[in-house]
Formats: sequence, C-alpha cells, structure tokens
Amino acid sequence: MHKRVTEFFSYRWRYVLGYSFIIVTIGAMLTVAALYVPHELRQGEIDSALISGKLGTSAMSPQSFIDLPYHILQKLSFITLGVTTFTIKLPSIILGTLSVLGIFLLIRTWFEAKVAILATLIATITAQFLFLIQDGTPLIMYTFLSVWLLFVATYVTRRKYFGTLWKVLTALAMAACIYTPMGIYLVIVMLTTSLFHPHIRFMIRKFNRVKASIAIFLGVAALAPLVYAIVLDPSILRTLLGIPVNLDIQANALKILHDTIGFASDTNSYLVRPLYPIGLVLLMLVGLYRILTHRYTARSYITIAWGALTLGLVLLNPGAVTNLYPVAIILISYGIIEMIRSWYQIFPTNPYARVAGMLPLTVLVLAFVMSGTTRFIGTYHNDPGVMSNYSRDLTMLRTTLSKNNATADTTALLVDRSELPFYQLVSKYDNRFSVSSSPVDKKQLTIASRAAKLPDAPTSIVVNARAQDADRFYIYK
Repeated sequence: MHKRVTEFFSYRWRYVLGYSFIIVTIGAMLTVAALYVPHELRQGEIDSALISGKLGTSAMSPQSFIDLPYHILQKLSFITLGVTTFTIKLPSIILGTLSVLGIFLLIRTWFEAKVAILATLIATITAQFLFLIQDGTPLIMYTFLSVWLLFVATYVTRRKYFGTLWKVLTALAMAACIYTPMGIYLVIVMLTTSLFHPHIRFMIRKFNRVKASIAIFLGVAALAPLVYAIVLDPSILRTLLGIPVNLDIQANALKILHDTIGFASDTNSYLVRPLYPIGLVLLMLVGLYRILTHRYTARSYITIAWGALTLGLVLLNPGAVTNLYPVAIILISYGIIEMIRSWYQIFPTNPYARVAGMLPLTVLVLAFVMSGTTRFIGTYHNDPGVMSNYSRDLTMLRTTLSKNNATADTTALLVDRSELPFYQLVSKYDNRFSVSSSPVDKKQLTIASRAAKLPDAPTSIVVNARAQDADRFYIYK
C-alpha cells in the first residue's frame, strides 16, 4: 500500500527541518561574516565611533542625536570592551542578528511559514545584508527598525492579548524610526494607510482610548531628546528628512543603477557592486507583479507607497541606497509566493507534484545563498576598488603594542592632527600608550603613523601588504 505524502517524515517535520536549516545556515553566515569581513575600518566607521565616543561629554554635539540608539549601543560596546575594530562593528552585528529574526517573524506573520523560511534565507545571505551586519555605522538601523516596526504594528490589529504592549512597542518603534534619516517616511506611510485602509481604520476605532493614549504619550516622550537637538541645530531636520544639499538627478540615477544592478560596473566604493544579483532582481520583479495584481491588501498598500517614496528619496540621496533593502525583502517574499502559486495552479490536486515543485525552488534558494556569500568574501578580499576604502591601522597598532609589551609610561603614539581625535578615543580605553600630534620627550618606544613619521631612522616599519601606501607605522626605540 502506497504511503500518502502527509505520512512521510520529511513532510510531517517539514517546518522543524526548515527552521533548523535556517538557523544553521544563518549561523554559518554570521560566522563567515565574522571570519571573512574586512577586519578593517572605512572612514564612515571611524566617524561613527567618534560620535559615539563623545556621548555624555561636553564635546557632544546636537548632530549626535541622529541615529542616537545606535550610538548608545556603540558607546556601551566601547565601555565594556574598549575601542577595537570588533567593538566598532559589534552593534551592527547585534542589530543584524536581530534583523534576521525580525525579517523571519514579519514574513511569517504576513505570509506562510514556507515563504518565511525561503525568503529569510535569500534575503539574509546576500552581499548587501552581509555588508550591513559588519559595517560599524548606523546604516543597519533603517533595516532593523523597518522590519520590527512592521512586525509589531501588524500585531496591534491581529492580537487580542497583550494589546497594550503591542501598541506601546509600535509607538516606541515609530519614535526610533524618526531618529534615523528618512525613517519618518515609513511612519507617515503607516499612519496614512491606517487612515485610508477600511479594515485597519475599523480596527483602530475599536481601540481602548486610554491604552492608545498611553502608547502615544510614551512615543512622543521618546522624541523629546531629538526635539531638543533640533531646537539647538535646525539642520538636523534637513538630514532626517533626506533633503540634499546639492542635487544632480542624472548623476544620482546613474550611481544608483551602478550600485544596484550594475553587473559590469567597476567597484570604486565600499559597497559591493551590484548589490543585487540578476537572479534576485528577476525574483523581485515577479514580486512586484504580484503586489500590483493584489494591491487591495493593507500590506500591499504599505509596500507600494513605501517603496515608491523610498526610491524617490534614494534618488535624491544615492548614499542611502541601502535603504531599499527592506522593500527588496518584501518583494522577494511576494516573488516566492507567485512562483509557488503558479506551480500549484499547474498541479492543483496532485500532492506529489506539489511537493516536487519545492525542489527546484530550494535549489534556486541555495544558489542565491552560495552566490551571495562567495561574492561577498571574494570582493572584500580581492577587489582593490573596495579595499582601498578600508584601513587596517587600528588592528596593526594593537598587534604592535602587544608585541612590544607596551605601557602608557613607556610608549608614545605620534599621529597627524587629523588622526588625533580617533586615537585619543582609542587610548581612552587602552592604557598601553599615550597619544600626541607633536613630538614628545622620547620614551622607550615611540610609534609614529605614516603621516607623522620622524626624520630619524626607524628601528622597524609596520607594513600592510594590502594597502596602496604599505608603510603604516614607524617604530623608534
């Protein structure tokens, strides 16, 4: 007697196997990212560290309130573990890991479990996401806040229990989004949708006014520091709204095309080009078709309005091209749904064919996973156009200090004035050296940066074979 498909072990345990697979794969991805990311810093990461380091001091500027949640997390990382390449990137690794969870929960809430498994695997093992989780700047904040805001806001209208909690979380998530450049537009899209979509408007009318007022009050209160900063420096508002200082639509459009789908473009920035491989672009186009043909749902309303608005904003601010990533995640999910639906229409009653149809889709997902990981590793280890934007100086300095058993009483670091703020931040949490921008009384060991080398003959030179200017530090004993 033949077994039914539902009796097979692989079918009965399909979600357990799927969840296990996604955990193992994403865990491996994070490990690979930790091992193979450039253990180097770009200027944006150094600038972010300087902003975080000034939090809570008299040198803190109103501009520090932009992406304040990220900088607080980075400051805590410094206080706990000091200033290293790893601790500068640690907040992004933490938020990236939480973003993976948020992506899965959001897609699982909006769609089916099988779609959530496949879409999460594809979305989180792309070169774009691997870059975000290791970049020690607030770029990850837009993705992190977007997916979690959409998730908690969905639960506001779907869950009978803990209703107040979901409302409060939604209000706080909206407030956090407003701290992030261009995050306010997602808040506006969601509020607008709640006013015009019939089902959501009906659900809102049923809210307990007292509980809703508490959530609104907490959200507004969380914005108080940002409002204070805007009063001190109104230019912050321009940054948060994404209003560019200089505008060249044609040049911006070309840059965005090169960054996102420029398959033959040379890489001359810190981003991998293209951000999305051609197969993924085709899948997103399928998803766009699905949304446009099912635009009556609330999630379609939000995706269409948010996607169009984000694309326009990125056209004005090409440096924010990574803000397109959350919309891309949703398009990928819709693309997977359309592919599964099309296959099921071909075999509406044959259970074996329906199960067999998942095999080529699984192969496609694995292809995306492998290509995204290998392209990320290959680019950040072999592409000189990318690596020229990164510096390994901090890692090399710490290695040099360890080799020489350095202490602050015996070791001085001599740097250029432009380098002084960053190395002062490092020395604040590392008591093995003192730092200066001008020659000091000779200690037992003086380490000079390339820009501040002394006329004396050095004892040795610390070099970086992967840098254009290989001589990074000069050691004088």
